[in-house]
Amino acid sequence: MKDRYGQAPAPHTPTIARVSPFDRRTRRQRESADPVARYLGGLQAEVMTALWQTNDATVRDVLDQLNRRRKQKLAYTTVLTLVSRLWTRGLLTREPDGRGFRYRPAKSRDELLAELSDELIDRLFTDFGEIAVAQLGTRLEALDAKHRQALRQTRKK
Repeated sequence: MKDRYGQAPAPHTPTIARVSPFDRRTRRQRESADPVARYLGGLQAEVMTALWQTNDATVRDVLDQLNRRRKQKLAYTTVLTLVSRLWTRGLLTREPDGRGFRYRPAKSRDELLAELSDELIDRLFTDFGEIAVAQLGTRLEALDAKHRQALRQTRKK
């Protein structure tokens, strides 16, 4: 990569990744392979994954499950905050269990991803109208036949 004078940058000069100024996600969210983590953030996605695997759990159960596979252990209060925020957002349901609560995912992973993508498409159409439709059409036309067929199969589900 060359600078505006045609010179290569010095070896110690960091290059800045090109990120849209409109993308408000953190670097970790943008670079995550997990679409749930890109939307919720890494820790909340870990909590949701733990609950999707067990289907229902207390905060202590979630904490134990998360800390089994982590080098840096989480505190009980951290997981309590994460679970409370997910419950406030409507992603978890809860019922009393002793002195605490037992939490369940309100939606399956696929239902959450479908809802998130639907919200994103709604925002695109609301904000950009016909331009968004035209751009989506252009992108779909540019796909090879294999990817178009995969999209058709996904849509039929």
